[in-house]
Amino acid sequence: MSGRGYDLKTILNIPLFETLQDMIAKTTGTAIITVDYKGIPVTRHSCRTEFCTVIRENPVSRKRCFRCDALAGLEAVRLNSPFIYLCHCGIVDAAVPVVVGDRYLGAVMFGEVRLSDNSADVKVERLVGEITSLQQEDGEQARELMEKYERIPKMEYSRVVETAQLLEAIVRYIVCQAIDRRSQTLTYEWMLSAKDQRSFLQAPVDIQELQEQQETAMVDRELAGSPVYPAIRYLTTHRQERVTMADMARLCHLTPSYFCRIFSRATGETFTDYVNHQKVAWGKEMLRDPSITVSQIAAELGYLDTSYFIRVFKKYEGVTPLVYRQHKHR
Repeated sequence: MSGRGYDLKTILNIPLFETLQDMIAKTTGTAIITVDYKGIPVTRHSCRTEFCTVIRENPVSRKRCFRCDALAGLEAVRLNSPFIYLCHCGIVDAAVPVVVGDRYLGAVMFGEVRLSDNSADVKVERLVGEITSLQQEDGEQARELMEKYERIPKMEYSRVVETAQLLEAIVRYIVCQAIDRRSQTLTYEWMLSAKDQRSFLQAPVDIQELQEQQETAMVDRELAGSPVYPAIRYLTTHRQERVTMADMARLCHLTPSYFCRIFSRATGETFTDYVNHQKVAWGKEMLRDPSITVSQIAAELGYLDTSYFIRVFKKYEGVTPLVYRQHKHR
């Protein structure tokens, strides 16, 4: 289940995003690259400067670049906003985090600029110490590298901030769209697995049922980025199983105590209440079919004791399954 979660490639649609990335870089006069949480690039570099081309082709300094990108992305997540900093070469860069729920996927990095003279009084933090291997170069190579450094564009600090805000808005929009698309897909899958497609299409319209489906879709969008989402999807697709909280904690790669806290925070219910609540909802759907007995429904939902299912159902609905069926039939 965890392998079906979000990653940068599904969130951004890399080929399309690289085209957008090129356009933004050209318009803003910056260089842009997108990296994962380790600082490893997942897109090509847009409008990279000659100086940074030399730096990133050097195996020693390239590792420093990855290190800078990784640390800057984490700092942006900690601040919950874009983070502007000096790289190991003293060039201004910025990290715009890509976050889904509580999960940090990577960052859109932009910059490769120097601050203009008007921004000389602005203090920008340096994350990684200056590299020494390039400083020791002399002669023609050192002169050429310095010339490339001097050609790095200058930009006012306020313009860097505005670019960061622009990219942050774009990234958040893309993330929201990706969550909505995935939520819709999962909702359709759930609806098709919940009942026969043909009977669903031919069934009379039930306003309460439509409202419940809309609420389910809304909850799905809200929970899609949660660390406990794999457990929620597993429960939905394995209704007959009697799963424990410890099983679901292992599925989500969390400790049971932490899983319990996160699950309650995400769903507003304890794990046991959530499971019973969902099974009652599924039971209500099956009760619409008069050919299915209450005992069959209980077995289908993983209850070994039909009387226990009846007690759980009445706890949440206030009536027994048979009374609920009679009311719906009438």
